[in-house]
Amino acid sequence: MLKQLLLTTALAALVAGPALAQDTSTQPSQSQSPTVQPPPAPTAQDQAAPAAPSTNTATQEQQVTPPPSDAIIAAENATDMRADKLIGTSVYNAEGQEVGSVQDIVFDKDGKIVGVVLKVGGLLGIGGKSVGLKWQEVQVVPQEDMVKVNYTEDQLKVAPDFKTHDAIAAEQRSQEQQPMAPASPTSTQ
Repeated sequence: MLKQLLLTTALAALVAGPALAQDTSTQPSQSQSPTVQPPPAPTAQDQAAPAAPSTNTATQEQQVTPPPSDAIIAAENATDMRADKLIGTSVYNAEGQEVGSVQDIVFDKDGKIVGVVLKVGGLLGIGGKSVGLKWQEVQVVPQEDMVKVNYTEDQLKVAPDFKTHDAIAAEQRSQEQQPMAPASPTSTQ
């Protein structure tokens, strides 16, 4: 019964949809009859002149060459790991204990990786802190989808927090906006 109702409703919508979508403002009223103009007859000049080739560059296809083959990476190797896979990957210490996860990757001005930011501590992804480690301190194991470090979770928890450039700028602005403490009056007796 329900299937029949749904089928009937869908069929009615399909049939009524195009009729509802028509714009009534462009249709002639019943009192007006539509006038159809026949196309103009070709003149002798139109018949005598050959069609000129189109010079519109938008319609002409341009030849585009790809980058050189030595600049292209056609596929990911088994020993490679993409950034989207690296971010979020669990980080383990030498004893095989999970100590955090990769939160971000830090690049220098030349585009070289200088380090990673780990999320350490917290419960179920809430809380914790960000710790930056130099790239030399991290061992990426793509075959196992794993990252290893030589530090315990406790060592990483007491490491300094990683601060982004934006966080540092926000701290500086908040310090500048804080009013200076008034100088204590000195008494001269």
